Amino acid sequence: MMAKFKNQNGSTIIELLISLMVVGLVVTAIAVASTYSIKNTGEARFRQVASTLAQEVLEKSRNEKTRLGFASFSNAVGSNTYCFNTIPNTFAPLMPAPANCGPGDIVSLAGAEFTREVIFVTTASVVVTVEVNVSWSDSGNLRNVQLIQEFYPANQSF
Repeated sequence: MMAKFKNQNGSTIIELLISLMVVGLVVTAIAVASTYSIKNTGEARFRQVASTLAQEVLEKSRNEKTRLGFASFSNAVGSNTYCFNTIPNTFAPLMPAPANCGPGDIVSLAGAEFTREVIFVTTASVVVTVEVNVSWSDSGNLRNVQLIQEFYPANQSF
């Protein structure tokens, strides 16, 4: 009976090191995957917020086109660049002075600072193009979401 126990050996140091390496590789892979997932979730949240901020301007532009009529709307916005850290209640006569966004023109949401620059281009009173650029800094990289909408007179046929 004693001879049976003598033939059984415990784990060798090599087997122990190999098993520790396998466990270490698995834990490292899980840590890398979860870090990547968290980074992507944060970036997706910022993109969603930026898209919402851009969509607000397009919705307000649509509303103002309906409220003012196309001719008055195209005159109110002209062909200018505006910085909308807040959206004016009405475009005419309350539009901010035309200007690019400066350092203080930010919208703070979701743990980030966004700038919302809007470019209106009126082409011969036939079409108004609204280009909304919302940008933010993510880990030192400048990110941007851009939405473009064209507005035509109500009686325009295509």
